[in-house]
Amino acid sequence: MSVISILTKTQDVQRLRQIFTVLAKHGYGHIIERLGLRDSRVLGVIIPTPSTKPSSNAERLRQALEELGPTFVKLGQILSTRPDLIPPTYIDEFSKLQDNVPPFPYEDAANQIKMELGVEVEEVFANFDPNPIASASLAQVHKATLQNGAPVAVKIQRPGIKPLIESDIDLLYLIARLVENSIPELRLYSPRKVVREFERAITRELDFTIEAANAERFRRNFGLNPDLYFPKVYGELSGKKALTMEFIEGVKITDAPLRGYDPRLIARRGLRAVVEMVFRDGFFHADPHPGNIFVMEGGRLAYLDLGLVGRVSEEVRDTMLLLILSIMREDFEEVVRIFYKIGIKEDDVDMSEFRADVIDICEKHFGKPLKYIEFGAFIKDILEGAFRHRIRIPLEYALMCKALITMEGVGKKLDPDINIFEESHPYLVEIFKKRYNLNRVSSDLAKSVVTLSRTIQEAPPQLKGILDNLESGRFKIRVEDTGAEKSVSTWEKIINRLILSLITSTLIISSFLLILFGKSSWATLFGILGFLSAGFLGLWVMFSILKSQKF
Repeated sequence: MSVISILTKTQDVQRLRQIFTVLAKHGYGHIIERLGLRDSRVLGVIIPTPSTKPSSNAERLRQALEELGPTFVKLGQILSTRPDLIPPTYIDEFSKLQDNVPPFPYEDAANQIKMELGVEVEEVFANFDPNPIASASLAQVHKATLQNGAPVAVKIQRPGIKPLIESDIDLLYLIARLVENSIPELRLYSPRKVVREFERAITRELDFTIEAANAERFRRNFGLNPDLYFPKVYGELSGKKALTMEFIEGVKITDAPLRGYDPRLIARRGLRAVVEMVFRDGFFHADPHPGNIFVMEGGRLAYLDLGLVGRVSEEVRDTMLLLILSIMREDFEEVVRIFYKIGIKEDDVDMSEFRADVIDICEKHFGKPLKYIEFGAFIKDILEGAFRHRIRIPLEYALMCKALITMEGVGKKLDPDINIFEESHPYLVEIFKKRYNLNRVSSDLAKSVVTLSRTIQEAPPQLKGILDNLESGRFKIRVEDTGAEKSVSTWEKIINRLILSLITSTLIISSFLLILFGKSSWATLFGILGFLSAGFLGLWVMFSILKSQKF
């Protein structure tokens, strides 16, 4: 059955025809030809002559998304934060997408509040401005005043937007299936995965309780920081479709110099903030563009629109930290190793070609004073190189890179000489020392022991069965092979050597970190003892291997 034949609603057919007609208008008629829809009896898409001037594919697609309305504008905006899904050239272009949606009437806003909170606007707000101060594809924001006189911003979801988006998402899945079935070279970009990720992201953005929870977490993380601020949420006046937050008085970060603020100071506060969010907390604003950061009186930075956040595990943070420190040391071989290790390989990768590509990119960007090095340009080149080798960077790393790149761009608008490596290096070293202090090393060592114990306990059933039979004395009865005992003995030796090797490796790493970052003579002593123990175990393993003459 054709995927087109599943369309049963007249409006779905009309909307799909509209989507393809707009794409053709912006120069994507060849895609429709390859999908076989020009002569479709259901759609019968007429391919118009492109009306746009010659431009890049990314620019033409951005123009098409703008013309297709709220769902597609939001699709582009969300994809602009996802360098793991689309190439850097499209990331840059989609970042320019703006919502050009007229505001909905005050009566609709009041009805939304009544349905969501169960009260009339006049019951909770002493004053409510009927004219919104901002209007976007998903919601609009009104300024209001609580009964106690506190100024607030009330974010109200656009009526009927959720079913509209859900209908468009169904059509996007259908288009993705058509593309994957008809255009093999576009499978690299995993169209259905792109739609699935968009659906997940937009579903979260349509639930304002998630944004409220994000705001509260940021407030906890930075409650003692005098340079950063996150607005308070009024939970009793918020729900899934209405969000009441403290109103922030200030100016957009890029306009701060016009109000007399020191641009260098503001730029550095912004960079330090994103470094703390990413590397200390693993919870960060995933789209810190200028419209989402205000400068309050005194130069304090306030972050708004907290629906889109990134979360990264401690392991991912550690890897990213090591990557940046390797870049600073110009250890390009380590950069190659890290990128290859974390990358998702869509196909067989020629390691020598990948290595040559990455080192060429590194040498192009580095080997000059830090103030002339741009982290964003380097990462974009690396991601393009990865795409060439059919390697995708996992989501967590991609979101971190995007947040750092965006903030670097904002910083350079304020101070062209600012450099993310130069500014973040002291703080990254500080985080590294805190991360690998004695308590962390001890904890990691304990986890390693537990993991090793669990691994032994969960050994493959056949090996465990052999060892159990050997221990119970049933082995000779159940196995006829006269070399079985030798085989079991060999397996025991392999497992024992593996365990000793893991313990040795753990001791070496832990001892190195204790000596390097330990702040007491006891830490140094334990580090030295650890090195000696590791050396003894290493020699033991090496001697046993040499003695067996099987190497």
